[in-house]
Amino acid sequence: MTSLISPNDTWTLWALIVSGTALAIWLEQNYKWAARLSGPVLALLVAMVLSNTRLVPAQSPAYDFVDDYLVPLAIPLLLFRANALQIIRSTGRMFLAFHLASVGTLIGTFLAVFLLKGHIPSPDLEHAAGMMSASYIGGAVNFMAVKSSYNVRPGVSDPLIVADNFVMAAIFIVLLSAAASAFFRRRYPHPHSTDANSAEAENLAAKHWQRKGISLLDLGKALAVAFVAVALAKLVERAVKPAFGDVSHASLALQMLLVVCTNKFVLITGFSLLLATVFHKPMSAINGPEELGTFMLYLFLFCIGLPADLKMVFVQAPLFFVFCGIIAVVNLGWTLAMGKLLRFNLEELLLAVNANLGGAPSAAAMAVSAGWPRLVLPGILVGIWGYVLGTPIGVIVVEWLRR
Repeated sequence: MTSLISPNDTWTLWALIVSGTALAIWLEQNYKWAARLSGPVLALLVAMVLSNTRLVPAQSPAYDFVDDYLVPLAIPLLLFRANALQIIRSTGRMFLAFHLASVGTLIGTFLAVFLLKGHIPSPDLEHAAGMMSASYIGGAVNFMAVKSSYNVRPGVSDPLIVADNFVMAAIFIVLLSAAASAFFRRRYPHPHSTDANSAEAENLAAKHWQRKGISLLDLGKALAVAFVAVALAKLVERAVKPAFGDVSHASLALQMLLVVCTNKFVLITGFSLLLATVFHKPMSAINGPEELGTFMLYLFLFCIGLPADLKMVFVQAPLFFVFCGIIAVVNLGWTLAMGKLLRFNLEELLLAVNANLGGAPSAAAMAVSAGWPRLVLPGILVGIWGYVLGTPIGVIVVEWLRR
């Protein structure tokens, strides 16, 4: 069945894509029910409704622009503050707690693969494991990087990202409940919880969400750095691949090293980290890269929803809910158990889990909501560090399971 708008009507399609994305952001920021669903889920749902009512086509050359250009550009924009030295210095024990939670994500991923091996066929299972290990260590930017690296079919990525976001929203509620629970407070030190009702937390929340001043020069600098990072990564990718030659008979370790070192998204991440660390002073003075990168991320999520068949999503989603749920629950259980042995604070452990599963914005939102003002910056920084780790780990997981 043909759609009302032609697949070749690029301008009309992009008018709907950008308007639909803006609508999702507006709803998220103005209504409590929408905030609970989250902007990414709203963007997906709006796109699914448009395509399933045949207003827009499920496939169009216009959508390829997102994967080809916006996804690579979003990575360096979101990693503008990824100064590795500052992250290590400023986050302290949170940095260790975050890596502890990341191990929980990997354990949960391999357990989910083991339990669902007979229910999700190959290579869909390997792709789902790679995308979710990347997403539940970094965030949606890592999900989309792994998806684009392996050209994952919509029948896997669409229901998986819906399940991903709903499970993440549910865990967010669980984490806030655990933070206020007398059961957990009796068993873990909780020094930051005394800030919960302070005026400092209220002022920080207001300050954190205020409008930023962004100049024309800021936008120019941010995009210039992003384009340079992507261009460098593409140049290195073209130069390195022939240098390895034929490795089909090489060891598993060498084959996996080649895949990681020649993956354009891993290279983009590496160059972005290098630029943010070496040129941290001039780059930290630029406003707007996070906003640009996040908007590109929302556009990507909207375009993921366009090819989605609602019937297929509802049939497949329950299985992927189980898949994502296993990873999230194991992450939380492992982090709390090991954190207890290592005598971490309750707030550090819960925020580390949140930064793992939801990324930097979610970690900041939780720290503000819970009234932990001193943990807002560490939460953001370890969340950004997750963006650095997520893509290479996701690629390694896929390659390991495929072999």
